[in-house]
Amino acid sequence: MLIPRKIGGMNFLDEMMLGLSLKQKVARFAGLILINVVIVLIFLEVGLRLFTPVLPEQLATVARRISTGQPYAQDWTPAWQTNPDHYWILKPGIQNELQYGSPTTPFHLTTIELWVGGGVGFRTRPVDFFVDAVVVGDSFGMCFTEQADCWVEQLAAQFQPSLGIVNLSQPVTGTTSHGRILANFGVPLKPPLVIWQFFGNDFNDDYGLAVLRDEVPEIAEETVSQPDAPIVEWLRRNSVAYAVIETVFTGQFKGVSDYDKLFIKPYAVTIGNDILQFGAGYEQQAMDMSREQNQLGLRYSQAAFQEAQTLVQTWDGQLIVVIIPTREEVYAHLTAPIMGEAALAKLTSARDAMHSLCEELDLQCYDPLADFTKRAQTGEMLYFADDMHLNPHGNAVLAELLAAWLKEKNILQH
Repeated sequence: MLIPRKIGGMNFLDEMMLGLSLKQKVARFAGLILINVVIVLIFLEVGLRLFTPVLPEQLATVARRISTGQPYAQDWTPAWQTNPDHYWILKPGIQNELQYGSPTTPFHLTTIELWVGGGVGFRTRPVDFFVDAVVVGDSFGMCFTEQADCWVEQLAAQFQPSLGIVNLSQPVTGTTSHGRILANFGVPLKPPLVIWQFFGNDFNDDYGLAVLRDEVPEIAEETVSQPDAPIVEWLRRNSVAYAVIETVFTGQFKGVSDYDKLFIKPYAVTIGNDILQFGAGYEQQAMDMSREQNQLGLRYSQAAFQEAQTLVQTWDGQLIVVIIPTREEVYAHLTAPIMGEAALAKLTSARDAMHSLCEELDLQCYDPLADFTKRAQTGEMLYFADDMHLNPHGNAVLAELLAAWLKEKNILQH
């Protein structure tokens, strides 16, 4: 910053102002202020770029997005790829590679093929054991945690001797894909039990797969937002200082595409020493059963469940469905007063639709919502802070609860 110096007994700034008109004095003084502001902003911009690693994670994510073009702490390549039969599949042959569920949820992933040329990667160990069960599902079945922390692995350890479980789950997939995975990769194993993990966006993923396969026309989405002034949009994408300051005052980073904005969680509550962010627009769209896209997906899901029931009966197996609730539903005592009952109802509508299928198709379904809610009301953190998935503790709780339910129903008793 510019500091006035003393010349003799007179301040240099006073000396400089002598002989100038009032208008010139004001202009000179404003110029000095402007220069100091610019210098401060330059130092702030450079400092935030240099010290990004020590910023709080939310702000560090924003700073990395501006300075490096991506929000993640390390470079990585997604282990999943699009597929016309399943929407997305895991690549086979992945060896302990870093993956991210969100910028603050890193984990490592290893995948195998069940047999040479299978073409799909699975997060499971080689099948050199008696298969008690297979799991089909999406990222909640695959787990955005280290493999040892996944509920599938922990469920196996809840029984004595340990269960032989093959995890066939694939991220970003719906019920139609899960049925195809079961038919293509589960049938040769003929497991006594098929555990079908369901999450409320599965209907929407079924719709997305149908669009990808040109089975239904794509329904145009509404525009999420209108752009701000060009200079504001430019600053958001190029200035770390502007982006960080805006995030501090608004609680969210706005310099992303309309699609990425769907995943911004506008609300947050404190749970013990943790913060739970929630209310993302993506879930509001993907789980709202009043939307035509999700109703189309529901019809595909119903057909997939019916086909799976018939298939599993051919080897006298059992099929159960595990319904994963959203964090907004589990912590409804905290989220509903903030996001509103109408917004929460959009999320519950998908779970309610799945319960209706359970009754209509006579499916055995386990929904841990009530048990999760009891844990939530005591302050337990079951989900990641800024990601919809279960954290390691939530996975452990699910494994414990599901094992108790299976034993109560006399399923897979050793």
